[in-house]
Amino acid sequence: MQAPGEATVRGPDKTLIALVTKAHDWFARLTSGCAESPQSIATQEQVGSGYVMKIIYIAFLDPEILRRIVCGDHPTELNANRLKTFLPLPLDWKEQRVLLGFKD
Repeated sequence: MQAPGEATVRGPDKTLIALVTKAHDWFARLTSGCAESPQSIATQEQVGSGYVMKIIYIAFLDPEILRRIVCGDHPTELNANRLKTFLPLPLDWKEQRVLLGFKD
């Protein structure tokens, strides 16, 4: 049981990390030529091409946000489903931090 005022220790959110990983994978497939188009990824993954394009925006997250997600040091309310509601993300990293609830 946690004492009042004691910091909550949590591990990394595996679902959120998987979503970030997927975004980087899909972006790499497009930029390397392994995938001809978002539609080809969508067909392989059995999702819509609009979903593929939406998720690829996550590949442009601020590296500090990525580091904190991997370490489990991100706002508790930020999870995979919530992140998707903010897509497409602003390209400015400071705006991303504010939008996603990072205080520092």
